Amino acid sequence: MTNTKFLPGVVTMLFTCMAVAAAFAESFPYEAAGLTERRAAAHLLDRFAYGPRPGDIDQVVEMGLEAWLAAQLSGAVDDSSFEKLAAGLDSRSMKLEEMLETFPPPAQVFREAQRAGVISRDSGLPGKGGDNDAERREVRRSLMGYFQEKGYRPQRELIAQMTAHKVFQAVVSEHQLEAVLTDFWFNHFNVSLTDNQSRPFVAAYERDAIAPGVLGSFHDMLVETAAHPAMLTYLDNFQSTANEGVRTTLEAGAPFGPPRGRRRARMRADRPQRARPQGLNENYARELLELHTLGVDGGYSQEDVVEVARAFSGWGVVPFGPQAADAQRQIARVRSVGADLGFVVRESFIFRADVHDAETKTVLGHDLEAGRGIDDGLEVLDILASHPSTAAHVARKLAVRFVSDEPPQGVIDRLAATYLESGGQIAELIRTLAYSPEFWAQDARGQKIKSPFELAVSAVRALGASVVDPADLIDWVSRMGQPLYTYQAPTGYPDRALSWVNTGSLLTRMNFGLGLATGRVMGVELDLAALNDDREPESLSEALEVYAGLLLPERELTSTLEQLYPVIHDPKIGECVAEAAPEEGSAPPRARGRYGQLRPPEDFPMLAGRRRREALRELASSTPPSPLANVVGVILGSPEFQRR
Repeated sequence: MTNTKFLPGVVTMLFTCMAVAAAFAESFPYEAAGLTERRAAAHLLDRFAYGPRPGDIDQVVEMGLEAWLAAQLSGAVDDSSFEKLAAGLDSRSMKLEEMLETFPPPAQVFREAQRAGVISRDSGLPGKGGDNDAERREVRRSLMGYFQEKGYRPQRELIAQMTAHKVFQAVVSEHQLEAVLTDFWFNHFNVSLTDNQSRPFVAAYERDAIAPGVLGSFHDMLVETAAHPAMLTYLDNFQSTANEGVRTTLEAGAPFGPPRGRRRARMRADRPQRARPQGLNENYARELLELHTLGVDGGYSQEDVVEVARAFSGWGVVPFGPQAADAQRQIARVRSVGADLGFVVRESFIFRADVHDAETKTVLGHDLEAGRGIDDGLEVLDILASHPSTAAHVARKLAVRFVSDEPPQGVIDRLAATYLESGGQIAELIRTLAYSPEFWAQDARGQKIKSPFELAVSAVRALGASVVDPADLIDWVSRMGQPLYTYQAPTGYPDRALSWVNTGSLLTRMNFGLGLATGRVMGVELDLAALNDDREPESLSEALEVYAGLLLPERELTSTLEQLYPVIHDPKIGECVAEAAPEEGSAPPRARGRYGQLRPPEDFPMLAGRRRREALRELASSTPPSPLANVVGVILGSPEFQRR
């Protein structure tokens, strides 16, 4: 069986090189759609990047649209500015085991403190209620002292670094296609910080299982996500074991017969936090078929779900924290009774031969022989990755993301054919999109509505602004309805306009545009005059016309200007600006208190959450925004800027 961990990406490199070479031999079909080269460049940057920065369209035209995409596909870009920023986020260079040791879950620290005698064993977790406030405060003080003594750092700091990395990559990175695709594939293989068990693994999951493969092989990404602790815990597959009475791989392979006392022979559950029930868990199997590969109408049955769950029984997580040493001793003890009993341990992944269903299985008409171990799951991934239904499902999702909410069937069929011909090479799928007439069609341009994250980072890029502290920008993304990495359902955040556009969200988006343009988003540095070469417009109407052209380049703006003229002349615009500053408690509960706990380079002027909000209110009352800032804010909050 093939696996990203074991084979070099020769096929991926081959198809990438082919794409680069072919890009210089063909031209994108934008002229047939009635687009000029500059309008086509703007469209390319709206779809394969997070929108153009000042001067980006000129650079793409000078470079050549095909050459720009070829560089994005090959990674041949100078990304030193982003790499310098990312280097200040120290968790990005930590192995998963080091992350878990440095940023332990609160419940783990609590149990450690109990075992160390720092707090009594009958103490409750702080914040969980109780009859004695003084006792809870004492427990909290004792825990904080133990936490600091051990050199631990709070998980919210790890989450802050992960969200900051996402913002920096989207705003600063020259490898924009990689940034866009990392967001796309993370949502396709979604895990959530709202799940207590998967939370410690999410940062490493995006970095190790998603980002390296966004332009590689879909099959390889499928393997990486299936075996990552974040996915194994999020969809509970780490709990899935062979049903009672079913022969396991350990029993099938033992040369001396089944171990005595089968229940005693099974290792303790590979659980990060909670007890493991016996038997199959179908959660991962169902989402693997429905969301990750075949699609809801992909031709599988409930029997296939069960058979896939059996194939993945025993795929688990090496326990971390105080349980780690005991788990390694158990693994060594089981292995000592036979030369090779089928256990597989790689980093934080473990295949448990003692709980894997070793009997014959049939998945989508393919028979899996009895007596095997980890190869059952790997073969299922091979079957699914090469299935025509997977090709069609992935093709449709890519078409929805990059063409329109209701993409023409022709582009979907073309993408599905490319998937099957290339073996699921993602770079080839992107190239097929770029050379498809549907991608450039007039009725596709500007038809995608930006998600809150896309809106925020595209606005920063359009202004040519710098993000030195991402905390408030991230809070605004949450206020607009997209707290990062916290979508609870396995589907990931939606990619259709209906999910983002309603009266309340449009008002919040308008407030964001006003807040950003008038300097109410702390940590974002901008110079509005520099956008227009320091030439000051003589009137509000001129300011609207000039800056609409700068912020919405290469678009037809006649109707947009007509809609915005009365808005910029409204005397109540100042009241709207005042409302744009976030009040205490305005952010969603999951977002409040999480950000601003970063340990960035010394030149990052970070402030904690309450101090940031106080500073914002002081700024709003002491420095009234300029008329030009109000105009720019109206443009950023306009319906036209919501589109990409």
